[in-house]
Amino acid sequence: MLFYKLEYIGIAFVPLFFLLFVMSYSGKKNILPIPLLAFFMGISITTILVVFTTEHHTLFHRIYYINYDGLFPVLDYDPGIWYWVHFSYTILCTILGLILLFSMLPGTLPVFRKQIAIVILGSSIPLSTLLIHLAGMTPWGIDPSSFSLTLSAIIIFIGFTQYKLFNLTPLARSLLFENLPESVMVFDTKQRILDYNNSAINDLYIKPKDVGMHVSELPEPWCNLLNRKTDAIEKKNIEVREEIEGSAFWFNITFLPLNDKRGNTMGQMVVIRDITGIKNLEGSLLQAKVVAETASRTKNEFLANMSHELRTPLNSIIGFSDAMLEGYSGELSPKQDHYLQHISNSGNQLLNLINGILDIAKIEAGKMELSLGTIYIEPLLTEILSALKPLSSKKKIKISIQREKDTNAVVADEAKLKQIIYNLLGNAIKFTPEGEEINICIGTVEKMVRISVIDNGIGISPEDQKKLFRPFTQLDSTYSRRYQGTGLGLALTKELVELHGGRIWVESEVGKGSKFSFEIPAA
Repeated sequence: MLFYKLEYIGIAFVPLFFLLFVMSYSGKKNILPIPLLAFFMGISITTILVVFTTEHHTLFHRIYYINYDGLFPVLDYDPGIWYWVHFSYTILCTILGLILLFSMLPGTLPVFRKQIAIVILGSSIPLSTLLIHLAGMTPWGIDPSSFSLTLSAIIIFIGFTQYKLFNLTPLARSLLFENLPESVMVFDTKQRILDYNNSAINDLYIKPKDVGMHVSELPEPWCNLLNRKTDAIEKKNIEVREEIEGSAFWFNITFLPLNDKRGNTMGQMVVIRDITGIKNLEGSLLQAKVVAETASRTKNEFLANMSHELRTPLNSIIGFSDAMLEGYSGELSPKQDHYLQHISNSGNQLLNLINGILDIAKIEAGKMELSLGTIYIEPLLTEILSALKPLSSKKKIKISIQREKDTNAVVADEAKLKQIIYNLLGNAIKFTPEGEEINICIGTVEKMVRISVIDNGIGISPEDQKKLFRPFTQLDSTYSRRYQGTGLGLALTKELVELHGGRIWVESEVGKGSKFSFEIPAA
């Protein structure tokens, strides 16, 4: 009798735990109210108490005895009122669980139906054997509940091992499938609807009664669109434009074959994405690009024309002022000489600005052409240093050169390379205090020649370093604004370096000087 009582510790809770398992497995944890579940728990606990005290009352067994009429003795009994309460409770929980399981089948992909079938089979066997036993149809009066539960456990175990019952549960599938923003439909090999998600209900006007309907019966435009593609056995992806109620829509449609383990096609999944917004954005961006390119061409043409128109009279101004400074028009008074110096300096500054604008416009328009050749570095540096000698001597600045032994030549446009180095050295002289030193370091890094101009001038803050190579940008520091400039020199230098397939960068710290480096291909 003791073992009979002990087995009810499990039997009393099996109905409730089975129902809770199915609720979780189907993703419907909240389908039953908590008070009802608490009531079921109370029935299970009461059943255990009633069974363990059955000698003192007749609630569970009005009478029990050992029956010797069969092949072997068995415990027999006359059920009491609580036995029938527990029996009804067991039937109710089992039927509720089976209803939930069967309700999952219509909206589940074929690949998951085997899993659900395993659970249904495993849970139906104990219920069936219990009903057969109560009908008096079991041999020798044996209660088959223990045997049926064992068989049920074996079936569930097979589901674990063979069908990976809980590796990818319908709950996970349901959460993903039903909440996808894309419309998803599943068709069998005869092009009939097997499944769909919530987005398909909203976007394609699919209804539960449409399961089993042929694709040709779908509303326009989906019937024609999908009917011509659902016979595909390979993955396909198409973009289509459709008129719906007078408005244009773009859709991206993916056709995915559903194959079994042997590679046989079982059906097809169709994923429909509304990409109208993306297409409209692409159109807007393309239009904006065309407008920007047109504006850029107009700007470059304007700058080129304006610069040419300005350069002609400017050359006359500079030429005549230089001629007068050299005494071709007679001796000048100190005041006249001073005024002409201002005219000449301002004219040259404006000419440099115009030339810079023209060069940048050419580079942006792709019209700047390089005349590449082998350029030897030392002769080029000698020429540049000679041109800058008046500026460096005026500030008593010493310029030294450090060159690696094997670094001799580069592949470059000589005039453009000269302009690059001239700009960097000119800036270094401009911002280096009087009596200091500037170093030029030349070396080879892989297949590139690196040239660095190092000064110990005012330095550049990290914020200003970000703006250095932008056109028409000057640094905001008070000290740097003391020096006149167009803001084009470094921007043009960067463009010229990159035109050679190189790069340029700066390393600097305020108060400790700057190091401008660039690389171009070695010869």
